[in-house]
Amino acid sequence: MNFTIDFKPNAPTKFKIEKNNFIFNALPLKIKNIPDQNQIIVDSLNHPIGTNRIENMLKPEMDLVILVDDITRPTPSSKILPHLIERIKATGISDTHIKIIIAPGTHRPMTEKELEIKLGRQILNRYIVLNRDYRETSKFEYLGKTKSGIPIDVDSEVYNADFVIGIGTISPHISAGWSGGAKIILPGICSARTTDMMHYTACIAQPVLEILGSNDNIPRKEMEEIAEKVGLNFIINTVLDEKDNILGIFSGHYIHAHQKGTELAEKLFCVPIPQKADILIVSANPCHFDYWQGIKPYAYSHRAIRKGGVLIFLLDGEEHLCGDAPSHEFTLKKYMLWDFEAMKKEVERGRATDIVGMNVPMYHATLRHRTTNFIVTNHLKKDEIDILGFEYKKNVQVALDHAFKLLGKDAKVGIIPFGGKTLTKVNLEDFKKIEKNC
Repeated sequence: MNFTIDFKPNAPTKFKIEKNNFIFNALPLKIKNIPDQNQIIVDSLNHPIGTNRIENMLKPEMDLVILVDDITRPTPSSKILPHLIERIKATGISDTHIKIIIAPGTHRPMTEKELEIKLGRQILNRYIVLNRDYRETSKFEYLGKTKSGIPIDVDSEVYNADFVIGIGTISPHISAGWSGGAKIILPGICSARTTDMMHYTACIAQPVLEILGSNDNIPRKEMEEIAEKVGLNFIINTVLDEKDNILGIFSGHYIHAHQKGTELAEKLFCVPIPQKADILIVSANPCHFDYWQGIKPYAYSHRAIRKGGVLIFLLDGEEHLCGDAPSHEFTLKKYMLWDFEAMKKEVERGRATDIVGMNVPMYHATLRHRTTNFIVTNHLKKDEIDILGFEYKKNVQVALDHAFKLLGKDAKVGIIPFGGKTLTKVNLEDFKKIEKNC
């Protein structure tokens, strides 16, 4: 049986699996009829969940902030913003009272080209756009602490606004269960110390495989508590397919609308499989830029492979280990192969100062020894692969041949082509239904 899998969009590689070895290809649910992309936005804004329509919540004298996630997220903000701003302007709010703030979390500020892609040139030219750097220390308001003791520092522009709107997307997330909702506030527009503590709490509060695909988790509750303090008034969250078509869009209250969105996301991205694989081939796509993002599909994939199996991980890696968040590169290089408890002690004793950067090595440590890890990559160098503790293979077929030598000729192989958005669940009956309809 011949297969093709992409490192990133339109970067395919081919390989072959014998029929008796193949057990699943975990593709996200395909929607035959893609909704009209403009109409689905209009319909969502006409029928918000848990709030009034946006135009009924605004007054002409308000200072308004629109939060937008960064280029590492596929949210089609450039499609949404014209519809949203048309409604805002209809309430009498002038251009000078509208600010668009990029909410990058710990990621680097966006380039001019990325801003144009994300917002559209017309929006970029017309409105005040603030391209945040979370490492700045002078532009935050302190709002006390959460119940668990996380200090809350939020962007002053956001806190002092009369009305705050967050635009994001919902997909599986390593430290929040699902992206979207209150996550646009934390870590989106919070300070380094707030973001540090949130990420650290997410690492130690619950096992990562327990958090994935759940709304009922400790980090998510912390995010929602902070969003309430800040005053996140309205969200617009998309659910996208692997080609970034909008399949659903959920507007309104940051908890209720988000929960409705995760119901659709679960149907699309939680793919049933008949059993866990002995050998798993997984592409990091669309989190293919670097391992800072690639840790997500790497973690997600462990739901689909048995302990002691062989994981074949495809990472394009154009921005290497940490190009999207370069301030954390030293931390990744130093701690990636440390034991989890040793890293925890480093943080508790104050020896590790880049707490956000520790989350990738800590997640990595909890999972790395479950499987033998092979990597196929277009850009990572040998020293970067060694830092991950992975074994380089020049292509998928070579990796497969080696995996069969380790596990035997009868080993069962699974595939996850879109690892950055796919969670699997062992459910034989649902899997049989899907196979019958394919």
